[in-house]
Order: sequence, then C-alpha cells, then structure tokens
Amino acid sequence: MVTSCETPPETLMYQSPFDTRSLKLTMLSTTDLLECPIMSIATRSPVRTTGTIATECAKRHNVVATTSGRALFAAANGDLYLGRGCRIFRSQDNGGSWHADCFVPSFGWKHHCSRIRPVARLLRWYIAAFRVLADGSRLAVARDGIYRAAANEQSMTRVFAIPRGSRPLNFSVDGSRVLFGEYGSGLEDAEVLIYVSDDFGQTFHEGYRFPRGDIRHVHNVIVDPYNGGYWVLVGDFGRQTGIGRLSPDLKHLDWVGRGTQCVRAVSALVDKESLVYGTDSDRDRNFIVRLDKKSGRIDELVEVEGSSLYSARFGSHRLISTCVEPNPYCKSNKSVLYGSTHGGDWKRLAAFQKDSLSPRYFQFGTLVLPSAEDPPDGQYFYSGQAVRKLDNQAAVVNIRD
Repeated sequence: MVTSCETPPETLMYQSPFDTRSLKLTMLSTTDLLECPIMSIATRSPVRTTGTIATECAKRHNVVATTSGRALFAAANGDLYLGRGCRIFRSQDNGGSWHADCFVPSFGWKHHCSRIRPVARLLRWYIAAFRVLADGSRLAVARDGIYRAAANEQSMTRVFAIPRGSRPLNFSVDGSRVLFGEYGSGLEDAEVLIYVSDDFGQTFHEGYRFPRGDIRHVHNVIVDPYNGGYWVLVGDFGRQTGIGRLSPDLKHLDWVGRGTQCVRAVSALVDKESLVYGTDSDRDRNFIVRLDKKSGRIDELVEVEGSSLYSARFGSHRLISTCVEPNPYCKSNKSVLYGSTHGGDWKRLAAFQKDSLSPRYFQFGTLVLPSAEDPPDGQYFYSGQAVRKLDNQAAVVNIRD
C-alpha cells in the first residue's frame, strides 16, 4: 500500500598485525544458533525451528562456516573479506579459511583498543567499510580516515583525514571514481560536502556542496547502474531527511523524496525503476519500502522491528537487516535479517537479541551486511554487532534451491 507516515515532532599482549594464531576457523554450536532459529549447520544435526519463523526457509539456508570478525565485502569473483580490529582477511573458499590481506597500521593504545572488543565498540575503533577496486587497490574506512593499499601491498596508508564530524558510514565505487559524504554531529549549520576521487582513491576533493543548514549529514551515496548518476541519502529530522538523484557530473541534485521519516534511509537496493530500502527512523514505525524513481511514490512492503542500516544483494537474493535502537514505536530487542528473491515477498531469515551493554555507548544491536559487488548467487555473508552470541562473529550461509 501507499505509505501514510508523517514526520513527528521534532590482559593484552602485543601481536603482529597478522598473527595467524587467530585465524583458526570456529563453528558456532547448535545452542548458539538458537537465536537464529531458521538456520542450521550443514555439518551437524539440524537446529530446531520455533515460532512463526519456522518456515520452509529453514530447509534451504545453511550456515556452512563462521569465524570472528566483521563482514566487509563480497566480491564478484566470490572472494569474501572481513575485518578483525585493524586487520583485513580474505577467504577464497566460501569462508573455509581466511588469509591476511591488508591492515591499517596501529600502534600503542590504538592497537590494544582494537583488540579489546568492548573498548573497540566504545571508541568505534575498527574497520567500518572496505572495498577492492578495479585496479586491485583496497580502500578502507577506519576511525580516523580513509586508508588505501595498492595492489599487492599489505600496509595501508591514510589518504584522507576526517576534517570534521566523524568517519563516513560507507563509500561507493564507480569505476575509478570513489564517493562518500560527510557524516556525524556538528554539521547541522554547515555546508555539508560529498567528496570524490577520480584516481582509485589516491586523492579526494570536493564533489558537491549542500547549502548551509539544508541537511544534517550524508548517510550514503549509491551508484545507479541503470540510469547513471548517484542516489544520495541524507538525514535526519524534519526537512533534513531526503533521497535525491545526483547527476553524473556532480553538479545537480534533484530531490525525489524529502522531509519525512519515510525517506530517512542509510542503505538502498537500486532496481531499474525503484529503490528498495529499510527506513532508518528512531521516532516512528519502520518499514521495508519501495520508492519509485520517477514519481517518488512510496509503497510499504512489510513493517519491521526497527530501523535499518544495511542492505545487500547476492545474485537474485536481497537482504535487509534491522537495528535495535531506542524508539517509542519499535520495542523489539532483536535485530532481524530479512530476505527476498527478486525483491518480492520479504521474509525473516534470522533474529538475534541485543546484548546487555548500553546501546548509547556500546552501539546499537544490528546484523552487518557487507558491501556486495554482484557476488555469485546461492550464498550470503553477514556478521553481528552488539547482539548476543554473534557479536563480532561472521557467518557464511548457503542457499539451496
């Protein structure tokens, strides 16, 4: 149906960056996966399913490997990448083994902080986003900026220091071009910027400037492979929220939706005629919705338990996860992973309960989906953040037709 939502009122030892002792693959126990009732471990007896999500999906979705880390990137050739503190690892066998790929240099207290999970969560000291570019270089968003390693290099070098606000939530890659928007508090009265690189992330410069006070910050800049240009997602309140189309030359931005929590989003799946995303409201009900690119019409597809920070496409399978954050209209304490084939019916695939640490200081509970560059069908990859039994654990899941 067409949405009718409105905007409400306003003991530590030093280890080298690649200590292979930490690379041993672990498998979650059957008991651990009861929080995720429709999944089973393929190499063990099936996990029983319970409640309303004991569906046919339980027979088709199988966790084949788990290990520690944060899901970061799924490449078109099937390679998977995850982060452990300031280190990044790659798997070329569907999560069966992980090998050192690159790292953000860290010394002294920074190195130690990245290895103590509660402290890393408190200080946000971990790799938040990562991509492999067409020239083989790697880019990562760390706590203090954007880091880059050329092909075959392991040590990354900072190429962009965050001048204000906090690090960007993510970045997008369009051939040799890389884009991200300014994010964080203290930008409400500023001219918020979108930065761009046209040399595979070696240098960055201003690409687009929002009028002073127009938005709070940028959530995402997403490439449109069908129509060209970029979709810009901004927040957070009142007129600040919006989804607009930015021209390929970065000179013109046309708003398709503006001024309601219905167009407050952090991630979106781009189709030929529409965007599909989970809303990111902390003050209203949340839905997975479809936004028509031309008319701006919004259709609610399914109401969900909380706000959404992540979405990903794995072949014909689309994923959107929800977040546990304070919201008077969303009382659930579980982060839920939703899945759909070709964007049709959305079904619950997994649910994990928020852990006992404060969401204000130690992060909201969510299921982290990686950036996905058209990876092969039949498999997906995600990790947990601030949720029981899956915090900083990544799972590789096979889908059987």
